[in-house]
Amino acid sequence: MTGISPIMKPFSTFGFLAMDLLFPNHCLSCDKSIMRSKQSLCESCLDKLQSLDSKSSVEHLTVKDDVDEAYVGWAFTDELRAPIHSLKYQDRALLGKELGRMLGNKLTMIGSIDYLIPVPLHAVKERDRGYNQAYWIAKGLGESWNLPVKQNVIHRIKSTETQTALNQVERKENMKSAFHVRKNVSGASIGIVDDVLTTGSTISSMAVELKKEGAINIMALTVATPLEKKHD
Repeated sequence: MTGISPIMKPFSTFGFLAMDLLFPNHCLSCDKSIMRSKQSLCESCLDKLQSLDSKSSVEHLTVKDDVDEAYVGWAFTDELRAPIHSLKYQDRALLGKELGRMLGNKLTMIGSIDYLIPVPLHAVKERDRGYNQAYWIAKGLGESWNLPVKQNVIHRIKSTETQTALNQVERKENMKSAFHVRKNVSGASIGIVDDVLTTGSTISSMAVELKKEGAINIMALTVATPLEKKHD
């Protein structure tokens, strides 16, 4: 069968409507019902996303050691806060893939990258969460750009405390020697993927280790960044 017959269409439409009413999809930002949509944000909230310049913003990073380029999709406003919180803390791994595709569609293909790697979680945190949200963002971005995603290139060997309350110096010290490169990266141009970019200390710490092992170009790729960052 190649389609729905004209006789069955009213019943099919009624069936879809019934499913929408019984199991509506809700916008993760405003909680508005979204009928028959695979999106996690309604059109209104999507329109409110504050798009950032597609140029590299590496010069705006507080910590940028060995990071060559940095690209961010949107400002970390209320419209993205709830979806990213759901991705990280409410078992919504596939939401990362959606955000990755959105990022890929917005930025299109930038420069020359051999492959993408997600910012790794420490093994204990990944076990507790059940997945690495950065990996799923990288998956969506990789599909959009037709790039491979490699998970085991670099390993987080230090269980770092949350960066939220730390100042610039403390963030850099917190991430010192946090990563170990496990695979050959000599001559590689690598895109490091994460959800939110703040000072850049985490990706910079990774970039330092990757450059030590022969990587030639490191690009930070993140969904969002706060417009107001603490530099103290």
